[in-house]
Amino acid sequence: MIKNIIFDLGNVLINFKPYEFLLRFTNDKEYIDQFISKVTRSKTWLELDRGTESLENARTIFLSKYPQEKDFIEQFFDQWMDMLAPIEENIKILEELKELGYRTYILSNYIIEAFSYVSSKYSFLSLFNGQIISGVEKVIKPEKAIYELLLSRYNLVPEESLFIDDILFFLKPAKKLGMKTIWNRPETDLREELKKLYVLPQN
Repeated sequence: MIKNIIFDLGNVLINFKPYEFLLRFTNDKEYIDQFISKVTRSKTWLELDRGTESLENARTIFLSKYPQEKDFIEQFFDQWMDMLAPIEENIKILEELKELGYRTYILSNYIIEAFSYVSSKYSFLSLFNGQIISGVEKVIKPEKAIYELLLSRYNLVPEESLFIDDILFFLKPAKKLGMKTIWNRPETDLREELKKLYVLPQN
């Protein structure tokens, strides 16, 4: 029986869509693809997620690496947190789960500064019973240690826990530990998936 619902943040409860965001500044789709590859999919961004790099230092690294793109990099770093907007239909589901008595947790790869930003801006983040944020803990998914940290810190039984993430690769360690999982793709109807697992009422 599922008692604990564990949410990833990015693209489960809060949007993180750099491609759509960067269309604000340019229509050059090829350039956007290259920029995303160089910045948000870079080793430096991974270190931001892990909490071993600061946003300020990361900006300096990218500016020194790509000086010809100074204006675009500055624009991105000044405004990128604007894209971190709640996914309202899933927030509503979170609220319903709380009303039904489930305990809820966050397990997310998230930059410290970005988590501070969303925490101060969105009240729904106070609904959780606990959280493991990669930037704070200095460990990231899919490393086994981050899942074990969640289970041990909050005394969760894996078989009583459900983990929802938008990245299939991040669900595998949770499944190995005995948790149930939902892969929240763009086309996923999260409400229907939760009904299938009898987490939400069928009607």
